[in-house]
Amino acid sequence: MVFEDFMNKQMEAFAALKEEFSRLEALEKSLRRQAGLPEQGGEPLDMEALSPEIRRYVDQAIADAKRAGEARAAQSRPARTSSGSRPGAGRRGVVRL
Repeated sequence: MVFEDFMNKQMEAFAALKEEFSRLEALEKSLRRQAGLPEQGGEPLDMEALSPEIRRYVDQAIADAKRAGEARAAQSRPARTSSGSRPGAGRRGVVRL
């Protein structure tokens, strides 16, 4: 029962991630069409060919994406627990009062 609940939660989280990824892909394609770029990315962006204003926007977008990725990664990491400073920490069957 506990395993099934865990699996259901994992499947719901996976479905939410798939939906978010699909939304972001559609947004990327839309933005590429507006900018006159090919729909498939992969080509390196020549920063020197961009105007200073566009370069500033690109730098800001890259920084925002890095922050969002780091925040998402931090959410998926397990919480740290310190077990060395409290008496009885890490020992099975010990109850702290």
